[in-house]
Amino acid sequence: MSYNGFFVDDLDEIYATLLSSVGDGLAIKYRPLDEAASLAGELFNSHPDIVAVDFRLDENPEMIDPNKAYNGSGLAQLLRDKAAASPEYDFPIVLISAEDKLERFYRPDGTAHDLFDRIYKKDEVAESPKPVRAQLISLCKGYEDIKAVWRGGLERLSVFGLYGEELTAIANQELRAALISAGAPHIAASIILKGVIDRPGLLLSDNELSARLGIADLRPIESVLVDRQIQYQGVFSGGWRRWWAHRFDDWARTVFGARPTTMTGSARANVLNENFGANVKAAVSTWNKSSDERFAFSCAVCERPGEIRHSVAAFDPYAPKHSHRKRICWDCVQTGRYVQAKIEVDDVDANLVEDVMTKSRDGDANS
Repeated sequence: MSYNGFFVDDLDEIYATLLSSVGDGLAIKYRPLDEAASLAGELFNSHPDIVAVDFRLDENPEMIDPNKAYNGSGLAQLLRDKAAASPEYDFPIVLISAEDKLERFYRPDGTAHDLFDRIYKKDEVAESPKPVRAQLISLCKGYEDIKAVWRGGLERLSVFGLYGEELTAIANQELRAALISAGAPHIAASIILKGVIDRPGLLLSDNELSARLGIADLRPIESVLVDRQIQYQGVFSGGWRRWWAHRFDDWARTVFGARPTTMTGSARANVLNENFGANVKAAVSTWNKSSDERFAFSCAVCERPGEIRHSVAAFDPYAPKHSHRKRICWDCVQTGRYVQAKIEVDDVDANLVEDVMTKSRDGDANS
């Protein structure tokens, strides 16, 4: 399948070329600026598979009358309004902008909430265009899947690829009600991407799965997990590899004879190696460098395996009920990486931060 789209910018044409690849099936054309309503109408009536925009569209005064200047979120809003009226023509919209512009002007929850399916930095596109293309293609395919069941009510849940008794894993009221009531495919896509793909809970990332297995690298055991059909194959899976949490839990109970998070990383690694000859290595604590910890999560900042006793809760006001609360390892607290990553500590653990900042790691295996 081949997908076509546009990249709107007032300065840089090169990113349309970087995102296009005949071999990958994605063709992106550069579209210079025009008056906002006119441009939005032209783009939407072209029925693109995807549109990418820069956030700052007002930096080249020769492109458009300064009195009619607008930014990427303004254009995205016009396109989303049109899609709400004609959902059969809905398509993903992504933001591609320079890092300094994003830092200074764009706040997802304050300036342009949920208008964009994904946000990419221009440096990221320039340095590694292939994985970005894979994600853009997955967005195009995902929107096709969602639109194919758009009139179906409960049938919308079929985009996850579960049927029969397994539907109970995703048919919780919050997710079910949100998808059924979604007024346009892009709203359903946002619910799935930001509430299911991006947050551990129903699905697990590679890092989350490694943490629950208590190992440093998933690759030695990857083929076993694929053979057991734990890998997620539903909507948006082509751009973001995920694993079914409920299938993993069922498999893990048979392998370990208990919840794996009740065992140390060393013990879990030994079981995996004995059962599958996988040659996995146990995870190492970010705090005390020990593998004899009960690893349970991937740190929200550094993504390394972490343990509850050496971590604090992360503040996530938009977390759905079916997700798992994110946590920050003590190492990222003490080094200040959580501040740099702009991830806040939840108030329930705020009083622990000062204590963690003064802790010594020497001989701290039992802290």
